[in-house]
Amino acid sequence: MSCYKNADAQRIRSSGGAVRVTLGTTTDNRGNGGTSLPCLGCYVQAALANSAVVSMNIDTAASASVGIELGKQTTGNADAACQALWVPIDDVASLYFYGTDNDIIDILYFTGGS
Repeated sequence: MSCYKNADAQRIRSSGGAVRVTLGTTTDNRGNGGTSLPCLGCYVQAALANSAVVSMNIDTAASASVGIELGKQTTGNADAACQALWVPIDDVASLYFYGTDNDIIDILYFTGGS
């Protein structure tokens, strides 16, 4: 008898990809540039070189006061707020970001497959 009986058997999918979002001066900074990219979920992380905290929202534009903060990474900062955030979403384009011009968001997404 396995000690994993009735345990959740989720595992990392073997198909998917990554996209990078470079923030502009507007609040319409969307995952994958707004082009639909269906997925089973994704990890979202603000880049190390960003100059400010970035906010993220789903299906509605993010702003300084709307959305959650992804956190600002700094060298040697291992705070949980700066780790990649799992977002169980079905389309990368549903993510909206707000931050300083030229800040970067990295998105690792998973699609079907095993």
